[in-house]
Amino acid sequence: MQSSRCSNTGQSPIVNRTYYPALDGLRAVAVMIVLVAHAHIRVVSSGGVGVDIFFVLSGFLITTILSAEAERRGNIDLRNFYIRRVLRLAPCLLLTTVVFAVLAYLQTQRWPWTQLAIALTHTANWARALFDVKLGAIDHYWSLAIEEQYYLVWPVIVLGLERSMRDNGRKGLLLLAATLALALYRSAMVDTFSAERIYFGLDTHMDGLVLGSALSYLIKSLRGNRDSVLNGRILGLLVVPACIAVILVLCRLTWQSPWMARLGFFAAAVAAALIIYDLMMGSASWLRVPLSLAPSVYIGRISYGIYLLHLPIFQAVDHAFPGTRLLTLFPLKIALALAAASASYYGMERHFLKLKKLFASPEPPRADSEGVRAQA
Repeated sequence: MQSSRCSNTGQSPIVNRTYYPALDGLRAVAVMIVLVAHAHIRVVSSGGVGVDIFFVLSGFLITTILSAEAERRGNIDLRNFYIRRVLRLAPCLLLTTVVFAVLAYLQTQRWPWTQLAIALTHTANWARALFDVKLGAIDHYWSLAIEEQYYLVWPVIVLGLERSMRDNGRKGLLLLAATLALALYRSAMVDTFSAERIYFGLDTHMDGLVLGSALSYLIKSLRGNRDSVLNGRILGLLVVPACIAVILVLCRLTWQSPWMARLGFFAAAVAAALIIYDLMMGSASWLRVPLSLAPSVYIGRISYGIYLLHLPIFQAVDHAFPGTRLLTLFPLKIALALAAASASYYGMERHFLKLKKLFASPEPPRADSEGVRAQA
């Protein structure tokens, strides 16, 4: 779902309902972190930081869309919301699951019925968290399961916030408090529960989604003060580089590390949220330019397919070329993942995405309405 692109001038890019290419560029960064980690390139020890960036982005975009609908209509059409989610997520999910099943059968002469049931019921995260079920080439479905479970309840929460509070700043601060409470709750579980329970549980890994949702309301509340110090050179020249440094350091830690559960996941989410804030509001955002370049935007646009399809492809390549150096196979893996995701997007996904407009809430009649239009 696209409209006019925002300019990359020195002014804040929050304008009329607009497509923000830099957000797709940030998606590209997130998915590349995951790909490098799953290719076992030592520079990245875990792809979890990329997933945390995705979580913050998802919470931000979904809450922006839902709150705008609630403001316009006084309600949220849950039926249409879930139909749009299915049209966005189901086609590539089903394709990847079929590819996984066929590859698994070719290698073992058995159909992976248990894994298929877990994948299609969006319970992969709890299968890992509670029973440590190994899902092979669809092990990464856990993050999609967390998002789907979040989507089940979040529209109702947004509607409750819209009906009980008028001030967007208060809504954002309330959700910030909830984010901090969730992070503290997870930290308290370290040394008592397993790393799998902490990492894969919805309750212990949803703070990034809630933080992204808080960010949506906070940006709305700050629209009238776009020239503040928060949006200027301090943000672009000091805060954003510090956030990038935090993300790079965290990429060196594995998700099993107790430090990630105590602080790392939360720090990654905060860094991602500040970067998104800079891309949306920063008057001196240097990062907006490279993330808005065509290659970054393209990878971000097909990032959902890349994320889903890459692991079956990576494992198939490893199976086809046993004993080959990882760095030698890395370009082939990346090329195949990009090709498969491109074919999925242009051959299938975008046709379903066009159907989403049939289930969209009516646009507001005012010409000055503001919001975020992106592939949420």
